Amino acid sequence: MLALAINLLFATAAVAALLTLVDCAMKAGRVYADLMREKALMDAGFFMEVDPREVRLRAAARRAGAVTLTRRSPALRPLPALARGAA
Repeated sequence: MLALAINLLFATAAVAALLTLVDCAMKAGRVYADLMREKALMDAGFFMEVDPREVRLRAAARRAGAVTLTRRSPALRPLPALARGAA
């Protein structure tokens, strides 16, 4: 009974892995086709233009009561140790 349960577990894991691989391959195929279409357009002289609202940067969110820390000055570097016997 235990052997059957272990075999069933392995079979379920194998089916899940296979389905995941098939899904990834299908998605990769679609993305590859889109890239090849864009490449063909660029080879023909057309260039993709990105909508400006997609590249605009957002201002950082400001929280009420947030404390801003001041920049610290860089720490001093330790002096090199003298070699033995040097005075």
